[in-house]
Amino acid sequence: MNAAKERVADVRARLASVTQQWQETETQLAETQAAVAQARERIAELEARLHHIKVRLDRRVRAIYIGGGTETIGALLGSASFTDFADRLQFATNIAQGDEDLATEVAVQSEQLTRERARYAKQAEEQAKAAAALEGQKASIGSLLQEAQDLYDELYAKYKDEQARLQQIGLPAPSGGGGSYPVGGSGAVSICPVQGPVSFVDSFGWPRPGGRTHQGIDMIAPYGTPVVATHDGNAVQAPNSLGGNAVILYHAGSSDWTYYAHFSSYGATGQVGAGTVIGYVGSTGDTNVNHLHFEYHPGGGAAIDPYGMLLAVC
Repeated sequence: MNAAKERVADVRARLASVTQQWQETETQLAETQAAVAQARERIAELEARLHHIKVRLDRRVRAIYIGGGTETIGALLGSASFTDFADRLQFATNIAQGDEDLATEVAVQSEQLTRERARYAKQAEEQAKAAAALEGQKASIGSLLQEAQDLYDELYAKYKDEQARLQQIGLPAPSGGGGSYPVGGSGAVSICPVQGPVSFVDSFGWPRPGGRTHQGIDMIAPYGTPVVATHDGNAVQAPNSLGGNAVILYHAGSSDWTYYAHFSSYGATGQVGAGTVIGYVGSTGDTNVNHLHFEYHPGGGAAIDPYGMLLAVC
């Protein structure tokens, strides 16, 4: 028994480590994507401004060229008196100063554009690194989940053998299984929503692509692992582009609701009890890692961090 516990603890620890890395890399990818988008917008803005300034400068150069020389000579030759010459020279000096200012502005904007392009290249490189890291972590997660599933299956087989032995000698065996699982807790999250090997960290509120923040907890588990309702209520299918095959569970007896996303397929819908299978772990929607995204909305309002509640039952 101790050996089995040690094996389970070892797999859980390694899975928790790679889960933490995965969530951190997801955040890093979201941040670099935002930085790349911001840099791209800034570059477009600087290019447009620089083009406008250069057009103005080109017009001034053409005007001076067509005028036949420098502003000072033009002012001198066209003046009828010394006073007229002084007025014309001051006006020409102002124009020349304007030309100088335009040229300076071109230089400044060009330097800013060069720096922004360098920042864009760096951020794009960081984004590519994060995306590559996610692919590597996906493979590690898959390998560890398979190891966890094999261990789970092995221990469950021993559990079933023990059930059969107890029945043979006339002792009652533990109940459960089928389309529902026994509830061991109370409250909004009375049972672990993932019924099988699972790993999760507290990533609530972490940055996500598009300026979003993570409104739930990602619980990685093998493909096809049953997902159950954490409370009695009305389970409604709510597929969407981000969550893929998703379910909203409206809790009985309150205005609370929980949200379950990325199912590979659906389970029971309509009126269900806590512990009823409402779907199966998958990677539909905006993800490529098999996991359950779980949210808790008390009072029908904004999501709150359910990490502590999940930790108590999983």
